[in-house]
Amino acid sequence: MSQSIEAAIRAIVTNEVAAAEARLLEKLSAQPDRTMDIPEAAEHLGISEQLLYRMCRLKQIPHERYGVLGSKKPTVKIRMSDLEEWRAQQRAANCIVASEGRQ
Repeated sequence: MSQSIEAAIRAIVTNEVAAAEARLLEKLSAQPDRTMDIPEAAEHLGISEQLLYRMCRLKQIPHERYGVLGSKKPTVKIRMSDLEEWRAQQRAANCIVASEGRQ
């Protein structure tokens, strides 16, 4: 009898967790993409602001520039989704594939 109660509780908890996860994913996907400035993005990546500015200047990382054409100090913004996509590409590029390196 206690096994059937435990199984029922387990089923209820599993269903509730799945429903909560679905609600959370729906809320997260409905949120607009967050835009960060250089200090926020640098902190998120764990690199210096100077390095991030250099990467933007060399077009090594996706970013948006705002300001007058030819401005020496335009405002630079980076979207979180672009940053995470770039990070995934970096991980893939820096990953050793199992078939490589074997001879």
